[in-house]
Amino acid sequence: MDRAVKKNNQALLDKLVAHFGITRFTKDGGYILPDGRLLDLQRSDMDKRQYHRAIAALLPQEMHGACDEITIVNLMAATGVIRYESRGRVHVAAEPTQTQRRKLFDIMKYSVHPYRVIASDANGATIGDQMFQSPQAHELLHFFNHCFSGPQRQYREDEFCVMQEHNDYVLVFRPENRIVGCYFVNSTTYTMEPGFDAVLTLFKNKLAKIEIRYPSIT
Repeated sequence: MDRAVKKNNQALLDKLVAHFGITRFTKDGGYILPDGRLLDLQRSDMDKRQYHRAIAALLPQEMHGACDEITIVNLMAATGVIRYESRGRVHVAAEPTQTQRRKLFDIMKYSVHPYRVIASDANGATIGDQMFQSPQAHELLHFFNHCFSGPQRQYREDEFCVMQEHNDYVLVFRPENRIVGCYFVNSTTYTMEPGFDAVLTLFKNKLAKIEIRYPSIT
């Protein structure tokens, strides 16, 4: 990572810590920082609890996406923070540090609640989604390795759809209603938006299931 980018990301984390503070209580936290500390969102206090939109409001404009959910994914992908809810949900968008994995294990191993762990890529597309009940440390490690270091990422088909546009076909990323790929019928070539090259296989598989209409030659 570029040194300036890394410095800016650390400054952003420092800003969030200065605003919300740190807690040692799992029930009050909402994010796990790269060093394993918990950002204090006061989640156990109904009168004071902070929601994820409060985080989004503090982020620079260039991080804002089509909705707060995408904005938070942009934060997680850039800084490595992990979003979690103590009653059973974890969301990551970058490979966790060893310290973060250890903290997650501590949070999940004695919980009476099962945990749904969702992994996203830097664009917010889901690349992993699994339920865990009091997992072993190696199970979490295997899940994260498969998502972020595996030979080929597995994307959710329901997050993408193919639409016909004039004589060609486009791939739409549904969470942002954004065109991320195009298949040009005449030249039988594909173009993909930056960051979405790994979705090309899914695009081809979806096209294979529909009857492509080729323009007639007059």
